[in-house]
Amino acid sequence: MNKTKKIIKYPKQEVKEKKNINPKIWMVTSIVLLIALVGSLLFDQLYKRTIITIDGDKYYMEDLTYYIYGIESAHDYYSQMFGAQYWDMVIDQSTGSTTRDMAMDEAMNSALYTEILYREAIADGYTLTDEDKEKVETNVASLLDEQLTENVIEKNGFTKEYLTDVLSKTTLVSRYRQDIIDSLDIDDEAIKAEIDYDEYRQYDVEYVFISTETQDEDNKTVAMNDTEKEAVHNKINSLYETALETEDWSELIPEEEKELIYRERSFLERDTVFSEELETIIMAMDNDSISEILEDESGYYFVRMINNNSSESYDNAVQNAITNAEEEGFNEVYNEISDQYEKEVNKKALKRYRMGNITL
Repeated sequence: MNKTKKIIKYPKQEVKEKKNINPKIWMVTSIVLLIALVGSLLFDQLYKRTIITIDGDKYYMEDLTYYIYGIESAHDYYSQMFGAQYWDMVIDQSTGSTTRDMAMDEAMNSALYTEILYREAIADGYTLTDEDKEKVETNVASLLDEQLTENVIEKNGFTKEYLTDVLSKTTLVSRYRQDIIDSLDIDDEAIKAEIDYDEYRQYDVEYVFISTETQDEDNKTVAMNDTEKEAVHNKINSLYETALETEDWSELIPEEEKELIYRERSFLERDTVFSEELETIIMAMDNDSISEILEDESGYYFVRMINNNSSESYDNAVQNAITNAEEEGFNEVYNEISDQYEKEVNKKALKRYRMGNITL
């Protein structure tokens, strides 16, 4: 048996010669890529994205800044009060929507509302009156000269022409809206009859107060001892004699006095401005009468009844009820009008913007 090993010969691989790329080619390629990158960034920055479309008409961010500014400004007060976290507070646990999301929806709805009703008003033959034009001119001047900062004006392109255009729309829409409301079949007297006057009977008083409470070593509020209470009672009693002969109680207390306090207050029977016992005494007072020195757990008072039968709260309740009925009626009309328009909000484009710092 032939035990000779068989040698398998593989074909010899050809060694390829390594070629060096010309540095000029690298340079040209790099420049081309850089130009492409810069171009894409510039395109991304300069490309005008449609935010809202109404019947085929496109609205871009610069068209909507006034509406966004109005909503951002309204929320800015609370942002300053609660801090930066205000904008990211979750207001709908089921969707995770934040204040920022809600504000953006408000701004877009405001824009749609104005633009749609403006179109409808124009279609119904509405035009600005001379009085409207004068009002717009005054409001634009007030915005540019008094209300808007130079930074806000410059950042948002709030030129005289831009603001005149927007305020012309809002002014016409406001008149159109009121005409619709006036045409609604709302029975003001029927609404008024449903509200109980006695429930809203208002008592207007003014009073001077001195506390009988103090702070202990742990900064907890505690009642004064008898000696301390006697001292503050003597202080308010000495002023009481002067008050009986004084018409204007707001001038009773010297500026340097820190314990005695003067206040004007209005309340309803169901309110808790005063203790129940004190409230019962005050409500029984005649107009222009002055109480004796009264006491509750917090301090001493003397009170003058200004009006024991004011209709202010009742009138406000009636007006609020009528306004709510008008709002409901108008919203039904607006929804019918809005449904006649093809409209779209570009949610994808809006994700590029963060409410809270778009216009402010």
